[in-house]
Amino acid sequence: MGHPKSGKSTLIAKLVNYFVFERKYSVQGFLTPEVKKSGKRIGFDIEDINTKERKQLAREGNFGIQHKLGKYCVFIEEFENYLSKFDSIERLNANLIVIDEIGKMELFSFKFQEWIKKIFQLEIPIIATVGLALKHPLKDYILNLPNIKLLNLTRQNQNEVFQEIKYQISFYF
Repeated sequence: MGHPKSGKSTLIAKLVNYFVFERKYSVQGFLTPEVKKSGKRIGFDIEDINTKERKQLAREGNFGIQHKLGKYCVFIEEFENYLSKFDSIERLNANLIVIDEIGKMELFSFKFQEWIKKIFQLEIPIIATVGLALKHPLKDYILNLPNIKLLNLTRQNQNEVFQEIKYQISFYF
């Protein structure tokens, strides 16, 4: 967990590189990179960890769609189409699941909410980011599950959190 701009997505990308390229784990999940134009953030994408396939999650502007968060329109249908690839996640050959992030935009999707509940029941380690200020029943649900290790991320403790996650995941293998 961490505040906006605390480095959650940066840490997740570093962890993915470590587990995929150094440890050769089979990792499933997605990143939510910023989309910039002329150095200015204009939205977010969903990027598959394995295929690098990208789909729009949100963009600035008025696209005539229902879900909006601040200046961003959130493309729930496109996000849910992407999530369809994980419909049979129980059969995936994954050592680790990575979710960046469980946030307000993603939580507009009831399909995503159900998917999160489903994967947190699996016997696979999960690394996920959640906004510190997020108020949502799904966050409460996750934080009350047994074996959840909550780490608060700041700009100052990124390396310590990185080392702690590596250490915690090592218990699964």
